[in-house]
Amino acid sequence: MLALSLLLQGCALLPSKDQSTEAGQLSASVGVSSAAEALLAGDGVLSQGDIDKALYYYLMAARLDPANAEAFARIGGIHEVRGDRQRAVLAYQQALKADPRHAEALTGLGILLTKARDYAEAERLLRAAVRANPSLARAHNALGVLADLNRSYTSARDHYQSALRVAPRSAMLHNNLGYSRYLAGDDRAAIAAFETALELNPNYSLAWRNLGLVYSRQRRYREALEAFGKVQDSAKAYNDVGYVAMISGQLDDAESFFDQALRVAPKHYALADENVERLRVLRRGQ
Repeated sequence: MLALSLLLQGCALLPSKDQSTEAGQLSASVGVSSAAEALLAGDGVLSQGDIDKALYYYLMAARLDPANAEAFARIGGIHEVRGDRQRAVLAYQQALKADPRHAEALTGLGILLTKARDYAEAERLLRAAVRANPSLARAHNALGVLADLNRSYTSARDHYQSALRVAPRSAMLHNNLGYSRYLAGDDRAAIAAFETALELNPNYSLAWRNLGLVYSRQRRYREALEAFGKVQDSAKAYNDVGYVAMISGQLDDAESFFDQALRVAPKHYALADENVERLRVLRRGQ
């Protein structure tokens, strides 16, 4: 149990001499004799959903072979999924020390830096990742997000399409492409992408919301309400349609939907009331 807890800590990513000896002894007790075997064992239990045991094997692989980039990349991936950013960053950095061109480690670290708003370094790493492996959908998707943040919508579209060539049945990628097209003002392409996402996953709430945004901007309000209504109550749906109408300059339409939201939930929907106040400010400025 003590050896297991040490392996699962994941803080000291480089083993000491004593730890390497301990790992070798422990590996024999669980039926693996090399880092490669430990990686295979970890992949096997991970495919069955046992993330803790997978981490156990990946840490064992790293201790058996401290220069094994693949082991550290897998450790980073598990910590990333768990939301442990610090350990994920350390693991990915260790993988890149062993192999500076490791595409998955470059991608994982790039995504974590994007979340930390270190956009320049994130883009550098992600571009290195797609140079090392042009078929990494995750890296292309992350570069698409960065391009959208920079309002480089043509570049964003190209990255999402590159990702979709690898993973054509990803509802998330179709949704991201659709939102990028929405930002670019290409409503027709946005709707087509959202509809494809929803064909692949009819319960994808973000795609329903985004479809509602496009319909609202087009003043297709009945369809917008239907789309928003798939994922939220009617008061919030009315408010959200009204908000899009307001920022699009359709102030009369916005007022109507805010009023409807307040009629549906007069005591419990403060956001619509706040939006009515914003609307009054906008009208005074006209």
